[in-house]
Amino acid sequence: MQDSNTKGDDIIYQTQHDIFMRLLPVIVCGAILGAVGIIGNIFAMIFYTTKSKGTTTVNLIISLSVVDFIVCLLVIPNLVEVILNVGNTQRFLCKATHFLSLWTVASSCILLWVISIDRHRRICKPFAKQIKIHAVKYIVASIVIFSFALAIRNLIIYDTVAIEISTSSINNKTTIGYYCTITDDPELKIIVSSFYALDFLLILIAWVTIIVTYSNAIFILMKQRRKMKRQLPKLQHNIKREQSITETSYGTCDADGGSDWNISEDLDVSRGVDEESSYRDDNDKAHTSQDGNHRPAMLTVNPRAHSVCNLSKRNENDIKSYVKLVAVKSVIERNLTIMMFAASIVFILSFTPFFVIRVIMRIYLGTGVDYELKTVIQFALKLPVLNSVFNPVIYCVFNSKFRKFLKCGF
Repeated sequence: MQDSNTKGDDIIYQTQHDIFMRLLPVIVCGAILGAVGIIGNIFAMIFYTTKSKGTTTVNLIISLSVVDFIVCLLVIPNLVEVILNVGNTQRFLCKATHFLSLWTVASSCILLWVISIDRHRRICKPFAKQIKIHAVKYIVASIVIFSFALAIRNLIIYDTVAIEISTSSINNKTTIGYYCTITDDPELKIIVSSFYALDFLLILIAWVTIIVTYSNAIFILMKQRRKMKRQLPKLQHNIKREQSITETSYGTCDADGGSDWNISEDLDVSRGVDEESSYRDDNDKAHTSQDGNHRPAMLTVNPRAHSVCNLSKRNENDIKSYVKLVAVKSVIERNLTIMMFAASIVFILSFTPFFVIRVIMRIYLGTGVDYELKTVIQFALKLPVLNSVFNPVIYCVFNSKFRKFLKCGF
C-alpha cells in the first residue's frame, strides 16, 4: 500500500514538473508583467495625486490605479496556482485567489466604464449635469461593494477539481491529481452557467457603452478642431484689418503689435500639452481679472486704454490668449479621452479570449481540464488579471508629463 502511494506521488511530481516546464513562459511573462504593473501603478497613483489637477476624471484614474495595483499583487497567487498545477490541494488558496481576483478585476472594469461615461458627458454634453468630484468616493464605494457581491460566487464555483493523470515511464500507472478550476459538480452546472451568462451580459453592456461613448466624444473633439481651424483665417484677417484701420487713422503702432501672429501655429504647439494642470496654469495667467475671478480673456479689455493703438494691441493679445487656451483645452480633452479609450480597448481585448475559453469551451462544449493546461490557454485565462498591468503603460504612451515623471523617478 505504501509502495502504491509512493508511485502515485512520483506520477504527480513528474506530471507537475512536466506541466511546469511547459507553462514556464507563462510564469516568467506573468512575473515580469506583474512587477511592471506594481511599479507602474504606484507611480501612476503618485503622479495623478500630486502632479495633476483634481478633476473628476483624474480622481477616477487614481482609484483605478489603486485597484490595478491590488490586481497586480494578485498575480503572485495566480502564478503559484500555475506552478502547483495538478498538485494543488489547497482549496482555500484556490477559492480565495479567484474570489479576490474577480473582486478587483470587476472593480477595475466598472471604473473604466464609469470613466467612459464621464468623458462622454464632459465633451458631448458640457452643460448637462456632470459627475461631481465629491461624488467620486461614493461611486467608487458602490463599485467596490457591487464587485464584492459579484465575486462571492467564486467561493462556491471554484474548487480543486480531481484530475486523472498517468505516465508511461512508470509502469503505465495512473493516479489522481488536483487542479484549481471551475467545479465539475453536475449539480452546480446550471448555477455556473447562469453566473457566466450574467458576466457576459455585464461585459457586453460595458463594451457597447465604451464604444458608443468614446466614438461620440472623439467625433465631437475632431469636429470642434476642424471648426476652429476654419474660423482661424477669418479671425486673423479681422485682426489685421483692425490694425490697418488703426494705423491709417491714428498713426503706426509699435513693432510689437503682433501683426505677424499665426493662430494655427498656436494650435500646433498646443499638441504637446497633455495635462489639465497645464490648462489651469495658463488659465490663471491669462484669464484672471482684477478682482481675482476667472473670466474669458476677451471680456477683460480695459475700455480706458491710453490710446486706440494700445487698445488694438490689447484686443489682439486677448484674442491670442483666448484662442490659444481654447486650443490647448481642446487638445487636453482629446488626449485624455484617447488615453482612456485605449485603456478600454485593451480591457475589451483582454476579456474576449477569457470568455471564449472559460465560457464557451469549458462550460458549454464541455472541454476537459487538460485543455486548460496548455500554454496559450493559460496565458489567455490570465489576461483579465494582466490587463491591469497595461494601464500605466498606456498612461506613459499618451502622457508626456507622466513619462517625464517616470524618468525623474528612476
